Amino acid sequence: MNFVFCRSLQSLLSIAIGIAFSFLCFSCASAQNADWPYWRGPMFNGTAQATGLPSDWDPGGGEGSNLLWKSTEATGICTPVVMNGRLYSIQRSEEDTPREGEKVVCLDAKTGESLWENRYNVYLSDVPAERVGWTSPVADVETGNIYVLGACALFKCINGETGETVWEVPLHEEFGMLSTYGGRTNFPVIHEHLVIISGIIINWGDYAKPNHRLMAFDKRTGELVWFSGTRDLPEDTTYSAPSLVTIDGQRQLILGAGDGSIWGFQPRTGKPLWHYELSRRGIYATPLVDGNMVFATHSEENTDGRSMGAVAALRISGTGNETKVEEVWKRKELIVGYSEPVVIGDRLYVVDDRCKMWIFDKMTGEPIVEQKGFVSSRQRSALLAADGKIYVLSENGPWAIVEPTEDGFDVISKGRIRDTQFAASPIVADGRLYFQSTSALYCVSNESATQEAVDMASSMGQETPVSQNSDVAQLLIVPAEKIVQPGESIDLTIRAFNRIGQQVETPDSVMFDVSGPGAITGNTFTASSDVAHTGATITAQNGGASGFARVRIIPPLPWKFTFDGLSDPPLSWVGARYRHVIRDVDGSPTLVKVVTIPKGARSRSSMGPSNLSEYTITADVRGARMGDKLPDIGVTAQGYALDMMGESQKLQIRTWDAQLRMAKAIDFPWKEDTWYRIKLRAEIESEPPAAVAILKGKVWPREEQEPKEWTIIARDESPNMNASPGLYGNAKDAEIYIDNVEVFANEPPEY
Repeated sequence: MNFVFCRSLQSLLSIAIGIAFSFLCFSCASAQNADWPYWRGPMFNGTAQATGLPSDWDPGGGEGSNLLWKSTEATGICTPVVMNGRLYSIQRSEEDTPREGEKVVCLDAKTGESLWENRYNVYLSDVPAERVGWTSPVADVETGNIYVLGACALFKCINGETGETVWEVPLHEEFGMLSTYGGRTNFPVIHEHLVIISGIIINWGDYAKPNHRLMAFDKRTGELVWFSGTRDLPEDTTYSAPSLVTIDGQRQLILGAGDGSIWGFQPRTGKPLWHYELSRRGIYATPLVDGNMVFATHSEENTDGRSMGAVAALRISGTGNETKVEEVWKRKELIVGYSEPVVIGDRLYVVDDRCKMWIFDKMTGEPIVEQKGFVSSRQRSALLAADGKIYVLSENGPWAIVEPTEDGFDVISKGRIRDTQFAASPIVADGRLYFQSTSALYCVSNESATQEAVDMASSMGQETPVSQNSDVAQLLIVPAEKIVQPGESIDLTIRAFNRIGQQVETPDSVMFDVSGPGAITGNTFTASSDVAHTGATITAQNGGASGFARVRIIPPLPWKFTFDGLSDPPLSWVGARYRHVIRDVDGSPTLVKVVTIPKGARSRSSMGPSNLSEYTITADVRGARMGDKLPDIGVTAQGYALDMMGESQKLQIRTWDAQLRMAKAIDFPWKEDTWYRIKLRAEIESEPPAAVAILKGKVWPREEQEPKEWTIIARDESPNMNASPGLYGNAKDAEIYIDNVEVFANEPPEY
């Protein structure tokens, strides 16, 4: 059905005033301090406008040293950020204990004094503890908040003053973001009222295939504003970070993606503008943007398949649908997979993975210096250019400060800190340098050091005035995605944008259409009351402009799934359709996790909202054998997995796959081609902060009566308080069969 959406003048004026006020506050706040709110700095390019910075430093300190302070508590692989005199970083919490997790720490940037920490669990993730903090926070000077993507894809907004959580979204449960053994997680970035994050996502419906997708959330509320993507079936997860720039008057977000390409998007709408295929695998290093040029590097196989690694210079031009990318020059067989380069004047400075310096004419690619060693043999950190110097931290402890010269560069000082690693990049804020290693965080400066404050909004460049493109070309429906119950209603907001992605006046009438069980009245969507575990797509249109949003319709517990009458897994399940098929097994429609999928043989899927707590999940399961190998088969509840482990013939309860901080396992022989009933119950004892989770598991042959005693019981003193129920399985070696799934509050239901 089609209906008319009418705007409220009062609402429009309120939005306009809010945007103006926010911009004013942003400008004022950013002018007070020489902050470093983003890991590559306020200009997104690893450079700072500073003078009087040290040309040498002594990690040991001592009398007369320019080492201002050293913290052995704030350590790790995260590049910190600084805002309003406070430093923020991500670290492991309570290492090598049954309570180990992740935390954001806040230090006084002048003294190193610890001010607060915000701790949270890592759950249903393959990431090892050593790779916690591979990403970096982003600080927002307007709200004073800090935004962090946790190692398990828990996306958090934290009050920068108090350390209290403002909102959080478990992206692995609600959207299907992967959290892999490589620990490669992406960097959030702030643009106006949005905080934007990306990652490899195996979602639901039309987004069921793996894709490196971008999501923009309202930075104050956590509401999803837009959802976009690159190409399906990327080769890798990635930690290439985005940059925000303006080219030809059009604001762009530019980043490297898991599909091996460099992409440009409109940050307010998520509209893809261009992409350039650089590598056959994911891009790890962050592209550097300089004017209308993008300098991108990688260390994997080139698209022609005949060499490894490259440095490429790209020119971006045009706007809207006419935006294009052109290769200016490319130098192959340079292995630059991690360290981000810098531009100084007309030269591009690049350090390859073996810590060799390359210097190119940035416009022609003509080499000025080639493969010159100067400090070490392995490189991960990005370069920092400030005060006519380049600061370099090398992976296994060496560091160097170099000075560009007419014919190359001179090393003006260098040293080495033993028994440490530098994976984090050097930063500078308020004239103070910060070097974070796996053993200490160092703050270094001179009394004469000064640094110019930079307004991040201005550093992105001047856009074409909206008045020159006032026609509506794009629409967004907000929220872009939502979970509702049958019969529940949600109010929708329409936002209109021009061809270059700037917000314009919303037209007087917008036509809605609903595909799926539900209807629109005015600007309110109401889900049908007689459906469950399905979804609907809402489309808005005005002339040639359109936009859409999606809704998952999920009832409250209890749930029961027999898969009768289905040709695919339930539509609303996240991470299920690409990995599973419905097949007749033993005369009954059965959910089958297949071995033939190129991505996701070891994976999890989630069935509903992430706010569920204290419930039980049961299912009939069976494993095939391929050769001499059996699969792993499991269910998840409240962030815990009960896993029938095929190779080891054990039964295990765990929450963090790679760390096993609270895991318990027992010997449990089971046979292929035999149906079992598996059952996992999550209970909470006491109240926070002394709450404890009790996890109880049973497995028995389906034809037999359920045993009275639990097969295995585990205890977690750092409990996950809520999470979506779901399935776990590793079908790399053999297929998994699942039937008769039930989820209910801890008392058995009466259907």
